[in-house]
Amino acid sequence: MDLDRHLDEAVRTVEQRRYRRLLTAGRLPLLYGVGVLLAAFSLFPFLFGDGGLFAGSNSIMRYREWPVGTLFTTVALAAGLAAYFRAHTLWQQEHRLKTLNTWLLTRQEPARVAATTIAMSAVLGVGMVLAPLALALILGLIVALGWWQFLLSLLLVALCSLLGGVVGACVSFAGHNLVRRRLLYPALLVLAAVAVGLWLRIETVENGWKRSWEEHPSRMVRAVSLLTPAPAMFGVSAPEWWAKQPARDLGWRAPSWAFALAYGAFLLGVSGYGTLLAASGYLRLANEPDREVDKPREVREEAGQEFYWKGFKNPVWTRDIRTRLRSRETAEFIFFASIAVAAGAFVPLLLTARDLSDPLQTARAARHVFFWLTMTLVALVSLIAPGLTAEVVVQERESGTLEMLIGTPMRPRDILIGKLLGAICVLLLLISPSLPLFGLCYLFHGASEGQVLSVYLLLIVTLTVSAFIGLAQSAINVRSGAAKFWAYAVTLVFVACPGGPFMLAATAAAPQAGLRQALMGNLGVSVVVGVFLLFGLGLMWGNASEQLEYSEF
Repeated sequence: MDLDRHLDEAVRTVEQRRYRRLLTAGRLPLLYGVGVLLAAFSLFPFLFGDGGLFAGSNSIMRYREWPVGTLFTTVALAAGLAAYFRAHTLWQQEHRLKTLNTWLLTRQEPARVAATTIAMSAVLGVGMVLAPLALALILGLIVALGWWQFLLSLLLVALCSLLGGVVGACVSFAGHNLVRRRLLYPALLVLAAVAVGLWLRIETVENGWKRSWEEHPSRMVRAVSLLTPAPAMFGVSAPEWWAKQPARDLGWRAPSWAFALAYGAFLLGVSGYGTLLAASGYLRLANEPDREVDKPREVREEAGQEFYWKGFKNPVWTRDIRTRLRSRETAEFIFFASIAVAAGAFVPLLLTARDLSDPLQTARAARHVFFWLTMTLVALVSLIAPGLTAEVVVQERESGTLEMLIGTPMRPRDILIGKLLGAICVLLLLISPSLPLFGLCYLFHGASEGQVLSVYLLLIVTLTVSAFIGLAQSAINVRSGAAKFWAYAVTLVFVACPGGPFMLAATAAAPQAGLRQALMGNLGVSVVVGVFLLFGLGLMWGNASEQLEYSEF
C-alpha cells in the first residue's frame, strides 16, 4: 500500500500499539476532551464575543452557529497542541535516553522515520479530541450545517493536527542545532511576508492610509488573526459572518469554502516544508552522530573575592533558587513573560488610542487594559508554572541524585516544600513586570485598590497551585512526558473549570460593573470548587510523599 511505502513500518507499528493502549484506556482522552470543552465555552466568549479583542464590528456570537464554530476551532487548536507535544516529547526523550544512536545504526531511512513520527503524532492529536469532535458534529447536525461544512471542518482539524506534529519535530531538531538556518529563516520570512501582505490588503480596502494612525494596530491584529484557524473554521460554520467580516476586510467576494480551501492548502504547504526540515535535521544527525552528544559547559571564575548568600534553612530551596537564577531559561522566561504582559496591556490601549483625549474614554480604556492584563497574567502563570516544576523530581531521578536526597535527614515533605518554594520565587519574578502597568490602570481610574489586591492574590494562589500540581506529578510519574502531560491536564481543568481562576479573574477585572455583579453570583461555585481542590491537592501531596519515600530508584 502507499502508506507502507511512504512511512516506516517499524516506527508506525510501535506508535500504533502505544496509541491503541493510550486511547482505549479512556482516561487521558476524556480528561483532555473535558479541558477542550471548558476552554471553548469559557475563554472564547471573552475573545470573540461583544467587545472582545478579536470580535471586530461583527461578533461571531450574534449568529446561531457560533457554538459549532467555537468548538471546531478549539478542537483544531487542541489537536495541534497534542500533536506538537507528542512529536516534541518523542525526540526529546530519545535524545535524553541516548537511544538515538540505536536508531541510527539500523537500516531505516531517516526521511521516512521523521515523516512517520510526524504522521503518527498527527494521528494522536486527532485521537485525543475525538470526544469534543463528536460533540461538534452533533451540534452541527442540530443547527443544520451542510455536508461541505462538515467535510471542510474535519479537513482543517486534521491539517492543524499535522501542523502541530511538524512544528514539534522542527522545534526539537532546531533546539539541537540540526536544522540549517539557511532553510529555516526563509520560511519564517515568507510567513512574515504573508502577514504583511494581508495587512497591506486590509489597509488598501479600508483606505487606511488616509485615516487616523491609531486605527493601524487593529488592522494588524486582524491580519495576523487570518493566519490562525479561527477565521477559516468560523467562516465554514457561519458563512454569513464570513461575508460580513473577513471577506469585507479583504475585499474578497469569494465564499467561505474558497477561503477554507486556500487556508487548507496553506497549512499543507507549511506542513510539507516543515516535514522536509525535520527530515533534513534527522539526516544531518545520521551523517554527524556526534551532534547528539551534549557538551558540558565550561565553568569560568573571575579573580577576586566573592561573597555568597548563605541561603535559607531548607537547603533544597536554597539550591533551587541559586541554580534557577543562574540558568539561561529563567532569563528567557522573564523576557518572554514581560513581552506577553506588555502585549496584554498595550494592544487594547493601541486599539482605543484615538479616544484617549477624553478623560471618560481614558478611564474606559484603562478598564479594558486592566481586564486583558489580568487575563493574560492568569493564562501566563497557568502555562509556565506546571512546566517549570513538572521535571524537577524526574531530573533528580534520572541524574541519580534523588536517592542521595532521600538519604539525607530531610523528610520527603521538606524536599517537596523546598522545590515548591524555589519555583514560586521564580514565578513571582515573572509577574513582577506587571506592577507598573497595574499602577497606571489605578492612576487612570481603570481599577480600584480592592481590584488590584484581589487580582494579585488570585495570581499568587494560581501560580502556587499550578506549581504544586506540576511538582506532585513530577514525583508521582517516573517519565518526564507523563509528568508534563498530567501536570498540564490537571492545571487546565483547575484553571478553566466553572468557578476557577479564569472565572474569578473575569469577576474581579471585568470592565463593566453590571458584568461584575452578574459574575459575583457564581462565587458559591468557587467555594465548592475550592473544597474539591483542597481534597485533590491533599491526595496528590500524600501520593507524592509516598513515592519519594518508598519508590525504587
